[in-house]
Amino acid sequence: MIKNRQVPNPEAEVQGMYDAHGLNFFETDPNVAFLLRYYVSEDEYEKVHPLLKDLGEVAGNQVDELAHDADRNPPELVSYNKKGEQINHVKYHPSYLRLEEIGYGQFGLAAMSHRAGVLDWPTPFSRVLKYSFWYLFAQAEFSLCCPMSMTDSAATILEKYASGDIKEKYLPRLTSTNMDEHWTAGQFMTEKQGGSDVGANTVTAKQVGDHWEIWGDKWFCSNVSADIALVLARPEGARQGSKGLAMFLVPKRLENGEHNEFRINRLKNKFGTKDMASGEVTFEGAVGYVVGNIENGFKQMMSMVNSSRLSNAVRSAALMRRSYLESIVASRGRHAFGKQLSQLPLMREGLFEMLLDTEAAASMIFYTAKVFDQSDNGDENAKKSLRILTPLLKGYICKRARYVTAEAMEIRGGNGYIEDWVNPRLVRDAHLGSIWEGTTNIVSLDVLRAIRKEDAGSTLLHHLEQRLSGMDNAYTGRTAKLILERAGVISRQMEHISQEQASTHDVAAKRFMEQMYHLVAASLLLEEAEHEITVDGNYRKLFLLLHYYHRYIKAADNPILFDQSVDEWLDTVIDWEEIPEDVVDVLLEPLEGGDDRS
Repeated sequence: MIKNRQVPNPEAEVQGMYDAHGLNFFETDPNVAFLLRYYVSEDEYEKVHPLLKDLGEVAGNQVDELAHDADRNPPELVSYNKKGEQINHVKYHPSYLRLEEIGYGQFGLAAMSHRAGVLDWPTPFSRVLKYSFWYLFAQAEFSLCCPMSMTDSAATILEKYASGDIKEKYLPRLTSTNMDEHWTAGQFMTEKQGGSDVGANTVTAKQVGDHWEIWGDKWFCSNVSADIALVLARPEGARQGSKGLAMFLVPKRLENGEHNEFRINRLKNKFGTKDMASGEVTFEGAVGYVVGNIENGFKQMMSMVNSSRLSNAVRSAALMRRSYLESIVASRGRHAFGKQLSQLPLMREGLFEMLLDTEAAASMIFYTAKVFDQSDNGDENAKKSLRILTPLLKGYICKRARYVTAEAMEIRGGNGYIEDWVNPRLVRDAHLGSIWEGTTNIVSLDVLRAIRKEDAGSTLLHHLEQRLSGMDNAYTGRTAKLILERAGVISRQMEHISQEQASTHDVAAKRFMEQMYHLVAASLLLEEAEHEITVDGNYRKLFLLLHYYHRYIKAADNPILFDQSVDEWLDTVIDWEEIPEDVVDVLLEPLEGGDDRS
């Protein structure tokens, strides 16, 4: 961790221009170690610790440097070779290719949940462990996580739905960590006229013998240079809408080595994720093979929505963590107006707000990963909870990352606006999260859909009530009552949403989604606080929770008390030192006595 007045780069001492490059992103984050110890066995933690330490070091140094270079040197499309032959070649900068070697090969991030042996792990990694690796890697390089995630998801889709022949041919390639054998995947869905309304897609498929020919235009194809693409297309004669779409595997190259019949029209000139190639594609009779049931293509593709949304939230949470880390390093390493920048009152307020957002997001992604593991193991209640958790995370965390990265840019001041520093890249990349895989509007409406059609909200709140019942510590027990009271308010709102299909509920969907997110996040912070008090006798997490409750759920009548506690205890909280119980006692009492604003 970065202790008060500790700085990572002695050469910058005179100028006071510090950044987080060169730090170990795992060792400087006690929270990720805390959460792992909370969710996995001590034996698993001891085994994974050196692997995460290794990745933390590589991410904070080599990956961070490569990502900076790759961002400044985006890919180029080479449409034709010197003979005039169409080749559709995407030329990447050497830094990006090296990032691929580290992500796909050295750490096996796209393969680790599919087979044993990655990083010498005896089984496929659980999602809790898997996403701890992704959380560290994405703090240094966000863009590559997009094609890695699509490759990971494509392997899962093939495992679940593809024929034996397709599995045998493609799965070993997608899950290989040998870069001479490894293939990547893309998922091409979006068309000009459709956007989020995939049912309006017009790309068609015509059966020809043992395969299909794909015709038409795809407007936004991330990882456009992928070796295979999963493509949604409408077979001739199929019904309109999303139910008429089938899923096809379209290889880049045919059995004879020739390029398949599609062309990359151009690469997108994107605001962020610049080192990863997204493009526009025209299929001109490209060979494709049906994956799964031809009548359930869209449903099969959407079966990955929980995984892709959680992955997206993990990456956005990582951007928040990197932004917070940069802000701590920068503000503790610089002086202004005769004081260390981090000691100025408004700066302390900004740092604390970022800390709250970052730790709450981490709590949400690790908890959801655990629920996902339970769902994978056949727990039907976990499956229901997951159905509403993933849009909650996708909707709130990905949008909040825009704010946190922008605040970190401002904390660094003028340098934060300069491309030599990491902040502009963090800001640019953060904007993708709330657009890709469904905009905030789409996912907030999906939260309502999960409540109305699948009763997922009631299941989630029931689990919340179970988790908060029987708190052993007096302070956590009192706090649990506050959160459960708020859960009652949310529960009554959900009853109205379930019983009434009124458009007024849709208008308020984003606000309701945020309320649910804060409620669940608060419940998790409380559980963690109970654990921390029991194991370490430290009230740090409970201190954070009470502030989180005050800011995002129900404010106390006297905010000055909370502001004073931030000023007094911020450095202790940042450095993961001990908060005594009398500090939380002072904060808890006004929350219990405040007026009802629900």
